[in-house]
Formats: sequence, C-alpha cells, structure tokens
Amino acid sequence: MRDAAHTSKITFLAACCGGLLLPLASHAEDSAPVQAGWKTQEIRYSYTGFTTAYDCDAAEDRIKAILRALGAHEQTRVSAQGCTFNRPSRNFFITITTATPVPVADLSKTPAQTSRDELLKRLGVAAAKLDETFPAEWKTVELSRDRKLDLEPGDCELMEGLRDHVLPKLSVKIQTDRVQCIPRQVSYSTPELTVSALVPMANPDAAAAKTKS
Repeated sequence: MRDAAHTSKITFLAACCGGLLLPLASHAEDSAPVQAGWKTQEIRYSYTGFTTAYDCDAAEDRIKAILRALGAHEQTRVSAQGCTFNRPSRNFFITITTATPVPVADLSKTPAQTSRDELLKRLGVAAAKLDETFPAEWKTVELSRDRKLDLEPGDCELMEGLRDHVLPKLSVKIQTDRVQCIPRQVSYSTPELTVSALVPMANPDAAAAKTKS
C-alpha cells in the first residue's frame, strides 16, 4: 500500500510539474505548416486615452513589440505623432508600416505595385527579401501573459485601439476578448486578449547561428 501511495504521489507531482513547464504566452496549434508570404501595408489610426497617457516613444515601442509577437516583420516601423516635446499625451496619431505573413493564396490581394514600392522604401527591406515564401504556423498568443510585452492594466486603451483598428487588417483571429476599458478607471488585472496569429516558423539554420554567436 505504501509503495502504491508513493507511486501515486510521484505521478501527481510529475503531472503538476509538467503543467508548469507549458508555455504561458503562446503555443503552436495542432495544424500543418502553411506556406506564406509577406504582405506589406500601412495602417493609420489615432489613440485617445481617457485613462492612460503615453509619450510617443513609449507608445511606439509597445505597439511594435505587440506586432512582433504576432508575427510582423522585424523591420516593422511604428510612428506616433502628437506628443508635444515628447511629453505624455492622451491623444496622438499612429502610423504603422509593416509586412506580415499571409497564406500564399491571399497574396493576390496585395496593394498596387507603386504603393508597395513606397512601403518597401519606408521599411528599408529589399523587394527580393519580401518576395520569398516561407513556412508559417498558426500560433495562439495570449498577449496579457507574454512576459516580454509586460502589459499592464493601464494599457487597456492601447490594446483596445489595436484590437479595433489594427488586428482586423492582419492574419489574426481573435479567440478571447476581455478588453473592456472604463474611462478614468484602471482595472486590477491586465485585459485579456488571446489571438491566433500566423507567424513564421523558426529557421533551424538561423537558430543554430544565434546559438554559436
């Protein structure tokens, strides 16, 4: 009986520890890799915060970090304008110039060539690089639990703006949306926003090179 109880305890502890080892912020879905390409686009919208003010540099960094977590190209550029002397502001304009993964079948919906050439100049990426196709995967990303993003309850209105104006234009499917901002009130918890995003699969050669360096 003691042996059985001891074995049972070990099994229980192993199960608990195994659960703790699961990734907190994101995990790949059980689906086959998708052949994808880069879609270039520019997104513009305005931020209005009744509760939280940001200086423009901080807003740019936060938004870019979120986009990168959702698979956007590393050369993605975010520009926030409207902060006087870069002091915290509750109202400013945001321009996002980015390239994001889309299934190859959807690449025909890209903007006109002239527009694309202009976007490539702003991104500083050679056209040949963005013309390449690559394997991608659908990944579930829990933004509020991503420690690298370090989102806080006060970021509710920033997340609300991304959800309403940016995510609908990306290869992103919203799974859980608990972003409910109350003007001039900060919640006790970070708003939950979980999405399924198409992200490039890790390149084994690049990963090996990083490890060596």
